Amino acid sequence: MKPRHDQYVYRHANGLCVIGLAPSHVAFKDEGGITAIDFNVGKSDRSGVKVTGKRKKNAQHFESNTALCKVSTKNDSYIVRCCVKGSLLEVNQQLIKQPELLNASADREGYIAIIMPKPADWLKIKASLVSFEEYKKLREVS
Repeated sequence: MKPRHDQYVYRHANGLCVIGLAPSHVAFKDEGGITAIDFNVGKSDRSGVKVTGKRKKNAQHFESNTALCKVSTKNDSYIVRCCVKGSLLEVNQQLIKQPELLNASADREGYIAIIMPKPADWLKIKASLVSFEEYKKLREVS
């Protein structure tokens, strides 16, 4: 990933991963913070996905570097990536109407998406990510 384009991946006990922007993401440093979010990136609009049933029919399968959305500030825009290989279960629809949720509580109501990785892929994915403790140490130094 690009420098300072920090994102988080919270993994729930049920195996689902919540993706969002880390507090140190460069978009939060721009004057006025994040002003808009657009899920219409790549070949399809991510916000139009409706996943149904136990087997999660209609879920889109993404690689870790696939674009999830584009967040815009007053002066610039940034692509947010999946970070995790898996099926996109939902994107946070609230962000379309209230992009300021990203500025106020990016780690709670301002999450971007929920992804379901295959259990076998998770070990590979986990190895490529840094833990929260490592992240705090990295960001204290720089």
